[in-house]
Amino acid sequence: MLNAIGIVFLALVSLNVVVELILTILNLRHLKSKAGELPDVLREHIDEKTYHRSTAYNADLGRLEIVETAVSFVLIIYFVYGGGFARIDALARTIDSEGRYLAALVFGASIFLIKFVADLPVSLYETFVVEERYEFNRMKPGLYSADCLKSLAVAAVIGIPVYLGMLWFMAATGVLWWFWCWCFVVVVQVTLLIVFPVWIAPLFNKFVPLEEGNLKNQIISLANHVGFPAQGIFVMDGSKRSRHSNAYFSGFGKKKRIILFDTLVRRLASSHILAVLAHEFGHYKMHHLRKLLLVNSTASLVILFGLSRLFHLEGFYPGFGFIYPSHYAALAIVAVGAPSLSFLATPFFSMVSRRFEYQADDYALGVLATPRAMAEVIVFLTKDNLANTNPHPWYSFFHYSHPGPTERINALQQRIEQGQR
Repeated sequence: MLNAIGIVFLALVSLNVVVELILTILNLRHLKSKAGELPDVLREHIDEKTYHRSTAYNADLGRLEIVETAVSFVLIIYFVYGGGFARIDALARTIDSEGRYLAALVFGASIFLIKFVADLPVSLYETFVVEERYEFNRMKPGLYSADCLKSLAVAAVIGIPVYLGMLWFMAATGVLWWFWCWCFVVVVQVTLLIVFPVWIAPLFNKFVPLEEGNLKNQIISLANHVGFPAQGIFVMDGSKRSRHSNAYFSGFGKKKRIILFDTLVRRLASSHILAVLAHEFGHYKMHHLRKLLLVNSTASLVILFGLSRLFHLEGFYPGFGFIYPSHYAALAIVAVGAPSLSFLATPFFSMVSRRFEYQADDYALGVLATPRAMAEVIVFLTKDNLANTNPHPWYSFFHYSHPGPTERINALQQRIEQGQR
């Protein structure tokens, strides 16, 4: 029987699902209604056939998004209100009746695997049906399976110590456990930023140094000009999985690597590759990664503090379907509840991210020898990736971490024109 806490949580989860479905349906209808209205800024660059493919591709992704939302909702209902948490906890306690670390491990692994299996059909459909239909997918079932197994192994090697470490802090550090857990999580996040490019990323992709030549010389010259501490320029074999293109830098502090997808190197002119990197250098020079880490860390601190105020309340654990209170039950509640409780803050995080993207674009315009290349590369990537050129304003406001292609290109062109006056 539902208590007050369970009713409140169900209301929040339902509100989350309703908002997500409304936004997705609005976006799909907007996409259909604007199917014949290619924005003026893109009309000279995108042909009608490509535009219709883009519309169909984004419609398929939108329908798949509805399925993902439904699957997540069903999982929450099963775990919290369908007795899922209680059954899995009972199973874990048959192995460790006192509900200590072994029980926590069995419980956490079971929840993780159930969610993994539930999400797998959607992932398979997206990769081998939707992405295949629009000629983006390059993966074969063997590589997909290998990626899944490697991902599970990495999740176990990293996730289990972190999970058990948080449980230890909760049990050993008294009333301030939430603060020490937060410190532990922040240390883990920073450590992963350092070890990811060296130990984890090579498990999935090959990284080879960019060959000597004009492109490498231009990249080094630009990096030196802006003061970017690059310790190497590498090409990643992204084409073995997807036709999508990207570039980024990895590492922390002064140990940074510039990573170019091989699809980017093969298909873009050097001026456009430099534009992509200039944008990424803008994120570095304006400390966007540190700011985002600070924002996310603050959010984590608030969540952990809120949990510390709640989980001693009478009816807290029964409200989420647990019969026995435990620290691992509290962490499970955070994992299930945080997305449903924080979704109303999503527009704020999206807005901050879009602001950072505009700032990085402005920075790139100031350091590029040919600023117009920045606008040209956005046009190219919009066309090449079949990006949605007409997202619904509410949907983009809520979800888009990057400005929509039309708004971004218009802003770039306006800044370029102002600089030429």
